[in-house]
Order: sequence, then structure tokens, then C-alpha cells
Amino acid sequence: MDMFIPHSRPRATSEDLDAVRAALLAGHFAQGAEVDALERELCERLGHAHAVVVSSGSAALLLSLIALGVKAGDRVAIPSYTCQCLYSAAAYAGATVRCMDCLRDEVCMASPLDGAKPGVAAAIVPHMFGFEADVQAWKRRGIPTIEDGAQAVGGTARDGSRLGSRGDLSILSFYATKLLPAGEGGACLTNTPQVAETIRRLRNSDQQQLSPQAFNFKMTDIGAALARAKLRQLDENIAIRRQIAGRYDAAFGHASFRVRHGLNQAVCFRYLLEVAPGQTEAVISKARAVGIDCRRPVWKPLHQSLGSDCPQADIRHQTLLSVPLYPSLSEPEIGRICHEISRLITRA
Repeated sequence: MDMFIPHSRPRATSEDLDAVRAALLAGHFAQGAEVDALERELCERLGHAHAVVVSSGSAALLLSLIALGVKAGDRVAIPSYTCQCLYSAAAYAGATVRCMDCLRDEVCMASPLDGAKPGVAAAIVPHMFGFEADVQAWKRRGIPTIEDGAQAVGGTARDGSRLGSRGDLSILSFYATKLLPAGEGGACLTNTPQVAETIRRLRNSDQQQLSPQAFNFKMTDIGAALARAKLRQLDENIAIRRQIAGRYDAAFGHASFRVRHGLNQAVCFRYLLEVAPGQTEAVISKARAVGIDCRRPVWKPLHQSLGSDCPQADIRHQTLLSVPLYPSLSEPEIGRICHEISRLITRA
């Protein structure tokens, strides 16, 4: 059998190795000059006045909620069809969550006009898999909004603005499989100096006024050096992803989620296929049998564990699967994926 193709596969370039080596040789192990430089470069890239780099995307979410004044008993709107870290951040802040359903025939969350209840203290709005979410719909309602750009950084919105630039706060993740893969790490971006100062204070629990919310949320200079290198490579990697997605469009046709529904994917972070309800696990199992790791895009919609009703999220969970899409895919691997997955979905 050919070599197994994993669902995600970060790659280390010579530029990455040089950046990390330079940080190590300079003795920059903990938070320092590399973190400062990364914060400046993120501001330049996304157009924010302030960036605060932290230990993870989850930490960025938590600190953003606290900085916006979310407290115990508040309600935070989040999508059901997303990863668990959004729920965890709200729960750590002491809030309860309002699970929002997907828009019909989309993967991003519905707007507040489509079901948000009064009393929502904040909303976390992710651009799922690189598809643009309607951040402005939440801001127009006066709801403090955290724009989650972890899966869409480097993308351009339909109005020409930069994804990750429009929330009251925007967050990024530098997790190993994200668009800026540095192992772990995250960032909070804002134009409000008081918000940035609050997050800076809370990411460090030492040598300052005692606070029950402050903790060690710092990123290392080693990780920041790698993230800076990945930021320089971002446009090239987005272009490679777009080229591969175009190959998939041609191979998978109407089974492609974005082709079937005519969706504009700002950044091709994941490539989604839509199969008949009940066939997802069978296709995933058969793909693995031929050496290709396909997965459900979301492990489990959050509402299914919280007792709420999100029928569109249920449909996405029943019908969508994600095929490997990343810059380190070789030409033979892309060809195998096109051939084998086309064969499997035709039979599904």
C-alpha cells in the first residue's frame, strides 16, 4: 500500500529552522523580543492597533471574554458547529453559552436576527474552515463581538476587509494544524488600548497586583520565532491551498460542499465533502482502508451535549467530511486523494 496520507501534516521549512535556531542561539527561550516582534507584525498584517500574544488560542478566547467584561452568570453566543474550546473559554469565564445554529446550507453560525435571545453579553464568531461569517451582524446589534480568525487569517472578506480585523476583539491560534502553525500559541488583537492592557496584565501572574484571573498565559520566544516565519509564508501557503482546492473542485464536483452550495471560501483551510446522511462514517472508514485519513470537520456539535436544538448543525454533522488539504501535499498524494475519494463517494 502507498504511504498513509494524514488529515493534517505541518511542514518545517528551512526558514522555520533558521528562525528557531536564531532564537535559541540568542538565548531567547521565554517571552521576550520575538514575542514583541510578532505582536508588531500581527498589527501590521491585520490592521489592529494592539496585539497581545498568549499561550494558546483557547487562552486568547478566555482572556478576550474577561477583557470584554464577561462574568459569572452572563450568556455568551457561540456556534454549535465548532470545536469545544469556545465552550471551554466561556465556561472558564463563568458564563453560560447560547448555542447558535448554522445558517442553512452553510457552516458558519446564524446571525442574532435568526434566534439570539436578549441578554447575550458577548458573541464569539469564527470563520469556520475559512468560510466568512457575518461578524457585522452581531456588532450592529451592539453585542461585544470576538472574531475568531484562527481558520481564516490571511483571507479577504467580501467587502474587501481583512478577515480577523472587524471584531471588537479578534483572536488567532498558532496550533500545529492551523494556518500559522507554531505548535501552540495564540493572539488577541484590538483597537482599544484598555482592552489590550487588561489582557497583557492577565497573561502574567507575577510581579504585579494580585488578581484571581491572572495566570501564566505567556508564549515562548521559540514559538514566536516560528510563528513569525509562518506569518511570512502565509500568502504563499494560502495560494497553494487554493490551487489544491481547485483540483478537488474538478475531481469531486457536486459532492464538494462549497461547489454544491456556491460558497466563496476566503481561505481553503479545510475541504469539505457532502455525502448522504448516514454515509459519513462509512466513507471515512473506506478512505482509511486505502491510506487516506478523512475526518468529520467537527467532532460533535456542542448543542448535542447541552440539550439545545440546532437542526442545521445536526445536518452538517450527518453529511460532511473533511479530506486532507495542506501545503505539504505532494502531487502524487493529491492525485491519489482525487482518484480514491472520487471513487468512494460515487459508490456511497
